Amino acid sequence: MKLAVLNLTGGGASVGYRRYVSAVLPRLAAFDEVEKVLCASPAALGVEGWLEPSPKINFARCEPFRFLRHSPDPGLKAALDAFGPDLIFVPLERYIDYKGLPVVTVLHNMAPLAGVPTGGGLKELLKAAAQKHETKLAVSRAAAVMAPSDFVRDFLIAKAGAAAGKVHTAHFGPSPVTASPSRPKGLGDATGKFIFTAGSMERYRGLEDLIEAMPALKAAVPGIILAVAGSARPATRYYLEELKELALKRGAGGDVFWLGSLPDEEMAWCYASCSAFVMTSRMESFGFPALEAMQHGCQCVSAASPCLPEMFGEAAVYYPPGDHAALSARVAEVLSRDASAKGRASALALERAGKFSWDGTASRTLDVLRKAASGA
Repeated sequence: MKLAVLNLTGGGASVGYRRYVSAVLPRLAAFDEVEKVLCASPAALGVEGWLEPSPKINFARCEPFRFLRHSPDPGLKAALDAFGPDLIFVPLERYIDYKGLPVVTVLHNMAPLAGVPTGGGLKELLKAAAQKHETKLAVSRAAAVMAPSDFVRDFLIAKAGAAAGKVHTAHFGPSPVTASPSRPKGLGDATGKFIFTAGSMERYRGLEDLIEAMPALKAAVPGIILAVAGSARPATRYYLEELKELALKRGAGGDVFWLGSLPDEEMAWCYASCSAFVMTSRMESFGFPALEAMQHGCQCVSAASPCLPEMFGEAAVYYPPGDHAALSARVAEVLSRDASAKGRASALALERAGKFSWDGTASRTLDVLRKAASGA
């Protein structure tokens, strides 16, 4: 099988997308039945730096993806013509038509299809509408669609009109755990118990639940603080400012530490050192922070939102999203556990994390690619 992997991004990529391509592409290339791989991407993406050299993987350039353009740009077409692929694999929700070859796509971003709010303003609304159009087109025209969770698969079938036989679940895998954790400078001289949460600053993350829960938690656990890792895009900076203002109004302004984007070493320290990890999202397609928290044996509290129970399983206690009183009660319950109960919770988290594997993701993906290439 000669596989063309087209990174049809606008020129950039999320951390999750980079993790996916870095983990799956080399594994696909390692299978005997994959003869060669052509990996095309915009120059700004720098995919070559994500991967170890492989004699099977060759690189090519393509222009950044543009709304409503579904044919290869001239440079990409020339590279594809020279390569002669049997199949097109687009690792995100985009469609391209090249000589009628079957296309397999991966759905990463559920927000546009589900109408989940992200940023604000007219530009963001137009962007979401464009993303929704491109996602629906990619799903409808693809020979097969890879979904990172059963929630995404079921949503595409029930609400996006996808045929059940062409949508396949392949859970993502874990990130490497760094051996050299480092305390974030943003925590200053704060000591004692702290709650940790992580992820990009998007409105669908529901972080107001944690801010609203802080007064009750401070009363139940004196000295408790909240550490928030994650950066805001220009279109979501207003949301971060709203959260900071809410913290001040609730008397928790000095108890919430906004750490921004952290390197892996500092993320690892936060996971390993926190008293509880909390995830408040209203919706996730997969949720890498959930898996990372379990990899570090965290005591986990999660909103009962799609697809978080699918990720955490029995390794978390749940609260109804939006119910900050229930959240504060669940977190206080977790923080009051004795050493034995903490050990059991940590063991459950590590066991659950062990069920996710990039090898399994690649194997499942290869099976789907093989069937798509054969027209099955």
